[in-house]
Amino acid sequence: MGKLSKKSIQWIIVILSFVLVKLFPTGELWTPTLSMFLAITVSGILLLAFNLLNNVTSSIILMFAYPLLKVCSLSQALSNWTSEAVWMTLCCFILVVLIQKTTILERIAYKMASKCNGNYIALVFGVALISIVARVLMQGILALVSVIAIVYGMCKALNLKGKGAAGLLLTCTFVYHDSNFFIYSPGYIAIVFKNAATVSPMPIDYFTYFMDNWVFIIPLVLTTIATAFLCRPKEPLGETTFFDEKLKELGAWTDKDKKMLTILILFILYLFTNSIHKLGMMYGFIFVITAPFLPGIEIGDAKDFSKVSWGGIFFVAACMTIGTAGAAAGFGKYISTIALPLLQNMSNKVFFAATYFLSVFLNFIMTPAAVMSVLGEPLAQICQDLSFNPYGMVYSVFQGISQLLFAYEVTVYMVAFSFGLMSTKEFAKPMIVKFLIQTIGLLTIGFLWWGVRGIV
Repeated sequence: MGKLSKKSIQWIIVILSFVLVKLFPTGELWTPTLSMFLAITVSGILLLAFNLLNNVTSSIILMFAYPLLKVCSLSQALSNWTSEAVWMTLCCFILVVLIQKTTILERIAYKMASKCNGNYIALVFGVALISIVARVLMQGILALVSVIAIVYGMCKALNLKGKGAAGLLLTCTFVYHDSNFFIYSPGYIAIVFKNAATVSPMPIDYFTYFMDNWVFIIPLVLTTIATAFLCRPKEPLGETTFFDEKLKELGAWTDKDKKMLTILILFILYLFTNSIHKLGMMYGFIFVITAPFLPGIEIGDAKDFSKVSWGGIFFVAACMTIGTAGAAAGFGKYISTIALPLLQNMSNKVFFAATYFLSVFLNFIMTPAAVMSVLGEPLAQICQDLSFNPYGMVYSVFQGISQLLFAYEVTVYMVAFSFGLMSTKEFAKPMIVKFLIQTIGLLTIGFLWWGVRGIV
């Protein structure tokens, strides 16, 4: 008998996870419907995590398994396709494709690198600024991957390896990723918002989200400073004239670049003034992906839609379906019933801190999207039962799933690590420092500001 392949073992684990969960005895509290929900969820998450099938197929299986096995109705399982979050995610993916047809990001990156004049600390902050600009202009994993690729090119041009390369690549990644602490992400934190909203409505817009969380800019800046000094190489940087030459190759700003930049600026203004005009964020996203195709602008064409990451869109919808199905099965109420006796004398600050550390722990064994999908609804139910503000819970979960020690925990960090310019040790050191600074930031100035905002 031949040795089982890794893929075969993973398939066995997926199937066994379903069977083992179903073997748990059911009763008045742990009902057969709840048992089926958990069995589908655990096996579905493993199917996605092991990447045994393409994302579209795995997501479809997960979404339709719930109504097929009577956890929820078909209309409930598909209800997320009418939610703004899924459509905003689609718009983000289209926007990334359109921006990649311009040279906006390359121009910003090369200009920053040339201005640093061989100073590593300055270069780290230049990379951080590039990431912030890219995050404001674009959203989503593919957008960050394109920025990581640009920074990788900078590392190769400067012949940077080891901790020097780790400093640039990780700064690029965590600044972009953790900007989501204070810049709303319709395709990411929206997952936990949507699942928590199955308990009670949780309206949010860009301006309110920023006002709730702008204080986390401070820990992010401190993390960048710490990473710059921790990863600074002993040897001076190589020749930086390479970046000047690349800028010359790009030439003057093209009409396409100018048009796209104008559209992006209008888009950003629309999002951050939503609390004034109250037209809804969705229409801003529709504008930013349709305007580039209009006569006289013509940045995009029909071929661009074939480049969109449809797997990512189905993945987001599937993660939201976990929350919808869990609410239909009563998973949140079950968790709340079990947990309430233990939480009766707990303050909201202690609860939010515990939520944060739980999310950090779960991120070791689950994907960030899976953690947000699983925790959103039950923790929102606990917040409702204890009269805690659910926004603090959502923000705490999101900060927790953004902390990591190993690259495998978050896909974009795996991309940065996979270029082979750093060791596991060189990856882990800045991540530990990031965790310490941002944890202290959350528990001190974070909670203090949330108190001002009426969240804690």
